[in-house]
Amino acid sequence: MRILLFLLVLSLTGIHLEVNAAGASRSDTIDIRKTIIEIDMTDFVTHIIYGHSTLDVKAKVNNVSQLIFDLEGLTVDSVKWNGQLTTYNMSSPNLSINLLTTMQMNDTALVDVYYHGVPVADATWGGFSFVGNYGFQMGVGFNAQPHSFGRTWHPCFDNFVERCPYEFYVTTTNDKMAVCNGMLLDSVTNANTTKTWHWKLNEEIPSYLSCVAVCNYVFVTKTLNGNNGNVEALIACEAVDSNKVNGSFSHLQESFTMLEENFGTYLWPRVGYSLVPFNAGAMEHATNIHIGKPFVDGTLTYETLIAHELSHHWWGDLVTCSTAGDMWLNEGFASYCELLHQEYTYGYDDYLTDYKANHFNVLNKAHINDQGYRAVANMDSLHTYGATVYNKGSDMIHTLRTYLGDSLFFNGLTAFLDSFKFKSVSSIDLRDFLTAYSGKDMSFYFNNWILAPGFTHFSIDSNIVTPNGNDFETQIFIRQRKHKSIDYYTHVPLEIGVYDENMNEIIFQVDFSGRCMELDVTLPFNPVMILVDPHHKLSDAITEEQKVIKSTGSTTFNQAKCKIYTKSVVNPNDSSFIRIEHSWIAPDRFKNVSNSNGYILSDSRYWKVDGIHLNNITGLIQFDYNAGANNAYLDSTWIQNTEDSIRLFYRKDATQEWTFALDSIKTGSLVDKIGSLYSKEIKAGEFCMGIKRSNYTDPMVSDAPAGGCGVVTHVSNPVHPTMKNMTLYPNPAHEQLQILFPEGMDPIIAIKIMDLNGRSVYDGWMMNTMNTGQIKLPYLSPGLYTLQAKDQHRTFNQKLVVE
Repeated sequence: MRILLFLLVLSLTGIHLEVNAAGASRSDTIDIRKTIIEIDMTDFVTHIIYGHSTLDVKAKVNNVSQLIFDLEGLTVDSVKWNGQLTTYNMSSPNLSINLLTTMQMNDTALVDVYYHGVPVADATWGGFSFVGNYGFQMGVGFNAQPHSFGRTWHPCFDNFVERCPYEFYVTTTNDKMAVCNGMLLDSVTNANTTKTWHWKLNEEIPSYLSCVAVCNYVFVTKTLNGNNGNVEALIACEAVDSNKVNGSFSHLQESFTMLEENFGTYLWPRVGYSLVPFNAGAMEHATNIHIGKPFVDGTLTYETLIAHELSHHWWGDLVTCSTAGDMWLNEGFASYCELLHQEYTYGYDDYLTDYKANHFNVLNKAHINDQGYRAVANMDSLHTYGATVYNKGSDMIHTLRTYLGDSLFFNGLTAFLDSFKFKSVSSIDLRDFLTAYSGKDMSFYFNNWILAPGFTHFSIDSNIVTPNGNDFETQIFIRQRKHKSIDYYTHVPLEIGVYDENMNEIIFQVDFSGRCMELDVTLPFNPVMILVDPHHKLSDAITEEQKVIKSTGSTTFNQAKCKIYTKSVVNPNDSSFIRIEHSWIAPDRFKNVSNSNGYILSDSRYWKVDGIHLNNITGLIQFDYNAGANNAYLDSTWIQNTEDSIRLFYRKDATQEWTFALDSIKTGSLVDKIGSLYSKEIKAGEFCMGIKRSNYTDPMVSDAPAGGCGVVTHVSNPVHPTMKNMTLYPNPAHEQLQILFPEGMDPIIAIKIMDLNGRSVYDGWMMNTMNTGQIKLPYLSPGLYTLQAKDQHRTFNQKLVVE
């Protein structure tokens, strides 16, 4: 499911704590082999349902004399055991049935339960509801314990482990239709003019994925092209909403194709959605997703919600988390599939934009929404459906893709789903499977990113460049810090990008463990910029944004939480590249407290500015502070004095002491803890805020190794390709473009063309044949562009003029 409007941000006080008595352990004793539900949903006045469920059960052990099913809020009228009445005790949510004969291993029986009542809805999210002319079930209850909520309308083992096929006979008034899981076999008009709808799902599902929705539905039918031929999609809606369905579901084929290509063939009999009057998202019932009507508005605004729910037919329905503590296997992967939908439908740039927005939100508020920094896996039941599971889960899966690379990532996950199809799994199951499949020990990834709270943080402390003939011997000092994490991360595939003045790039990947590393490389140019993780491969405690500036005016860096005001441009024919990082950790403290002049530095964040040709522009950098909720309380603890005591500090790199920046401050009230600091210089280096506090000792210490790294890891020349730029011809170009590549580039090269604002206007791939390639240019307005060619290790940029 996906929850919109963030109704999951709960304190969950007064939570319902009735837990099914025997829990998932019952599934070790009894196997429910099939469930048949007959239900009368004709009463839309008092909302009473009348149900009869038949459960085909088989004993897994000897001497079973009693069965305990989950059934909540309904009155049981009678129970039969193999066709004979038997005694029972109903104490909601537990239905205890006394067996007429003791079951031995492999014995089978049919249990019939007759019941009625007004089914319950969850106080927060989910359950069974009647709204207007709709009656429908949402199979999860956020406030319920356990969260699986099939027990609101039929007896079951309400856990994630027990799975069985389902068959439904739903009686409605003759103006309504019932839609359930599986395939519609028939509908019968009864003597009293009611209708009974017969649905059947042969595939096994847990109880919370069973469903019913009743309304005066019609079907909007779509045919999806799949790996094994056509798959029918039935979207149930009121006739008045059919045009909206066609608009909002216009990219359903893209979602379906993306999921099959990435995770394997669709194994269900159909795709299905039913519109319901629900304002907080959707629920992924197998083959019959219930989606809130507000999110089917005729536009593509909520297309990622539609993709999210469909993806559950791989992550959550086909393979289900075995406990609520591993809900990220359902919801984290489904949330990540929203990004994959964007990548498939619109391109990798859109994927990256949405990934970065999610990563920002995770660092900004996940710990606030979930009352603390939490691990993605082994989540407690109060936060099963919180931001850590959904948003941080997706964030960490992006990093998993980096650890494995695309081939092992997608092929490995496809193989995992195939191996565990129609089963329940744990995080450890996924860890061990990927380890065996990939040949890589995935315990490092899982221990750091999934099974522990917090984040890691990487930075370039400093670098030393020594010319050596035509080469430049470069020492790069890299540091890891902890952000609410327990340990330093180990065996992290970290990329370091080095750049010349034309933005040509060489990527070095290092296996990073511990607190620091010295990377020694020989470069064919004098590096003017060195970046950690320049292509956003890792979800660490940094958000950043980069821009190209070639004119005066203001430029907002949303991801970096700052703004640049360009007052003048020295050479209007040239441009400046600026990258600003916002680190969500405390800056290093003063090297010597005597240098502090009584100032205490921020305990939550600092900025790092990098760039090329920064001397081509002059102006201001604006850094805002805000101690309130609108800024996620980032500045709530260090601002204790009046705001005229706040200053901006600067250092070139970690080898230097913090000193006052050439700064100014703009405040409203001096006590509202909201204002802005300005650097009057746009230059590379680190910036942080501080406040003067007399007679106060800073309790924080720098997270740095005493006396340097101690044990330094030297990585000499992991990659040293011959460096020269590519050649474009003809240039100016019109339709065809030839590219002469530097020697040693990969056989397949990614090509991107960007306009002067840095927006991508072309993304594609090119074969590198004997260092040459050719592309047919798309239609481009005449003007100046940048063409980028990139393989696994190097990126080249060259100006392109289009006539």
